[in-house]
Amino acid sequence: MRSIGDFAESLINEQVGSIKEGKSLPPSQQGLSPAGRDISNVEVPDSFMKQVLGEQFHPQDTPAADAIPEIVWEEPEATQEPKAPESLTEETAQQLVPLLEEVRDLLKEMGTTTGMLGVNMAGPQKDNESYEKMEKRYGYISAKPAKTRSEVLKQSIRNKLKKK
Repeated sequence: MRSIGDFAESLINEQVGSIKEGKSLPPSQQGLSPAGRDISNVEVPDSFMKQVLGEQFHPQDTPAADAIPEIVWEEPEATQEPKAPESLTEETAQQLVPLLEEVRDLLKEMGTTTGMLGVNMAGPQKDNESYEKMEKRYGYISAKPAKTRSEVLKQSIRNKLKKK
């Protein structure tokens, strides 16, 4: 059996098989109680709900609405006359020019950097030194194996002296 579901399925299949063969009675004829009572029309008083749920319970005194209320939009009165456009003065132009330059610079910056960002912010770089030198700098033992016993001994002594 692989799981609890397979075990439950086998139990149910055995029970159904024994009912079909006539070895046992169906559950309804064995005198067992039904699965549960119908509680769909039971009314629970608000005092009990408040006692069980505590502060989270808020009784609804108003009955549920049968229809959706209509939303009425009021149009603003058309009696208000639109304001006449004001002419651009020298003062307002002087205030607007720095703002427009700032917006232009911001848009330029957004246009040049959009989509250009990636994971490697430094860009591609070339290695200046070999991996052997880098490994030696970090204290790794060289990957080149010694061929004779005397070379192995010399290499191990060198590594021991380097660590001290």
